[in-house]
Amino acid sequence: MKDNCVFCRELNGRRDTNFARLYPEFSSRVIAETVDLVVFPCIGQLALGHSLVVTKTHYTNFAEAFSEIPSLGIQLNSALAGVHELLGFEPRDTLYFEHGTITAEDGGCGIYHAHLHLVPNAGGVKVGSLSSGDPLNRKALIEAYDATDSEKPYVLTGSDQYGFSTETLNAVIPSQTIRRKVASELGCRVWDWREAGPEEGMFELLGRKLA
Repeated sequence: MKDNCVFCRELNGRRDTNFARLYPEFSSRVIAETVDLVVFPCIGQLALGHSLVVTKTHYTNFAEAFSEIPSLGIQLNSALAGVHELLGFEPRDTLYFEHGTITAEDGGCGIYHAHLHLVPNAGGVKVGSLSSGDPLNRKALIEAYDATDSEKPYVLTGSDQYGFSTETLNAVIPSQTIRRKVASELGCRVWDWREAGPEEGMFELLGRKLA
């Protein structure tokens, strides 16, 4: 656990977190779990069901976690199947994205703990190139991570419907660049999760978990 990491604090039951500040009535927002992963709804949802897959141990990005946890591919597929069943969305129609950072100097959103976004009913959104890097295209999410260099900042985007693209970042991209692009495609006015207040979608999703 890193004391300065908000996800580490949340996963250890601490209440000095963004989630607890907005939703003090919920002790946890975890809706799916494996040995090394949790899934919870994202603050500042870009679509109903927008969630994050997060490593329980502190890694800066998922490529690093894949290099350290041999069973992570199996666990990730299990977690994704579980959360899609809970939410009632088709996996094929989900958009995935990650800004894989190494340090704060690589941009990101201020949280440097591995987290993969999944946005239901957004699988047709194509983010496009974000730097002068050469995107690599893969059919499956796990294949894309297997081909990603964990020692360099990167962007991963894609869907089961259209495949996945990974791009090594040769320049820093501004904070939440991918979120902003996806929000624009989906017609969301608020793209910055830090500006979000309590959301009805969060209450609905956590209510499903408790039902």
